[in-house]
Amino acid sequence: GGLLTCCSIVATCPEPTIVLSSYTTADAVISLQSIFVVEITLTCRNGAQNVALHVDVNRKQFPITRRQEVGCYQVSWSTEHRATRSGIYKVKFFDAESYSALHKAQRNNKDVLGTWSRPWVSTEVLAAAIGLLVYYLALNVKGSIQT
Repeated sequence: GGLLTCCSIVATCPEPTIVLSSYTTADAVISLQSIFVVEITLTCRNGAQNVALHVDVNRKQFPITRRQEVGCYQVSWSTEHRATRSGIYKVKFFDAESYSALHKAQRNNKDVLGTWSRPWVSTEVLAAAIGLLVYYLALNVKGSIQT
């Protein structure tokens, strides 16, 4: 399992206060998968209650459950132990407007801020350029040795 951190983009809830608790599977011997459970309590400065939230974890979306208590939400997911990495998992909560922007950005291969997420130069072009550079340097060294 891994540690969890909570990031939020909540346009309908300005200046949110978030209380986070999390759970991950601790014993890989008695269970087949790693289970992650994140619970938050959301309090909005503007008094908004029962805000519709969506969740993104490492570019995968998961359903979120609103509990009976006002402002309480829970999200859970599981992965096979061998696919589970230790470390920090960024759990991002979005309102409907921000979630729509996330989907649009992902369809266009951009991150949420709209910056391009692909490499500027393909690996094939980079490999060819490095190969040409090495060839050029080898020719120069060979020429200086022969003179």
